[in-house]
This record gives sequence, structure tokens and C-alpha cells, in this order.
Amino acid sequence: MIDTSNFTLFIVTSIAVIFMPGPAMLFVISNGLTKGPKASIAAAFGTTAGVSFHLFCAAFGLAVILKTSAIAFTVVKFGGAAYLIYLAIKTLLSKEQIVNDFSDNEKTENSIFLQGIFINILNPKLSIFFLAFLPQFINPNLTSTSSQTLILGTIFMAMTIVIFIGYGLCASLLRQKVLNSPRILKAIKWCFASIFMALGVRLALSEK
Repeated sequence: MIDTSNFTLFIVTSIAVIFMPGPAMLFVISNGLTKGPKASIAAAFGTTAGVSFHLFCAAFGLAVILKTSAIAFTVVKFGGAAYLIYLAIKTLLSKEQIVNDFSDNEKTENSIFLQGIFINILNPKLSIFFLAFLPQFINPNLTSTSSQTLILGTIFMAMTIVIFIGYGLCASLLRQKVLNSPRILKAIKWCFASIFMALGVRLALSEK
């Protein structure tokens, strides 16, 4: 059971949060734009799976460690920043065409899925976000707070994957225009690399 009195507010707030741009959304859009709809769906499922890690952390108190331990927070933070910077460098140095037909390549989709997981797992602020956000909609007089946290988090993840798939599929609709323009291909490559680099640096410089 969950507290239904603020459920509408929870849904509206969650949608607003999900629509905010970030590394996960960029990853989904970039794969939809450069590799097609199946790749974008794999990215959406991967990034959402990464969110589940932080949901369990918040539900069972592990997020408190990240919030109270400067060392733990710093280790995870710099790990996430390093991974985003790695993605930026990989994009720039890649000699293969940034746009390829990977629609039937299961191995590549699995790789995209795993990359999506790492992008969100290595973002410690997600655990702290859930720790700060979800309790506002939990009623301690109902079932256990852990159960309510898991239920609300699952709903949040369901909305995340729907919205991310929508973003990815919309981006994939523009894929053919990208394929027909070498200039756009080059611009996309530098754009994605620059944004991943900026997000990585911002994460590295951020405080709790």
C-alpha cells in the first residue's frame, strides 16, 4: 500500500524530473539518432536498470552511506565522472562511422544496455535524490517505508522508460537525415563528445 493522497503530485513531479536533461537522456537520444530505434530502446532499458540500483539503495538505507560518507560519495562521483569523460574521448577517437546499421546486431545492443547501466550506477546523486524525493510521498502509518519506497520507485522507473523510449524513437526518426549529411555526422560527433565531457567535469566538481 502507498499513500494515495499525494499520488497525483508524485506523478506530476516525477514526470518533470524525468524530462530534465542529463547523461542518461543524452545517451538514449544519441543512440536513437546514430544507431536506430532498437539501439535507443536498449539504451532506455539500460539507463533505467541503472536507476534500480539507486532505488534499492534508498529503500534499504545504503544511500545514507553516500550522503554521510565523504569518501564513499567521492569514490563513486569520480568513477561516474571518469566514465562520462571516457565516453566523450571514445566518441572523438573512434575511427568507425558514428552512424551504422546496428539494428540486427544483438551484441551491440547488449553493449549499449550495459553502458546505460554504468552511466546511472556511477552517479551517486541519484541515490541521494531518491533519499530526498521519495520520503515526501511516504506515509509511515501504512506499510513499511521500504515497501512504499520500492513501489514508488518502480512507478518512477516505469515512467522513465516510457519517456526515454519516446525520446529515443523520436531521435531515430531523424536518423535518415543524419545519414545523408557528412557535416551533420561530424557535428553530432563533436556535440555528443562535448556534452559528455561537460557532464563528466560537472559531476567531478560537484559537491554533495
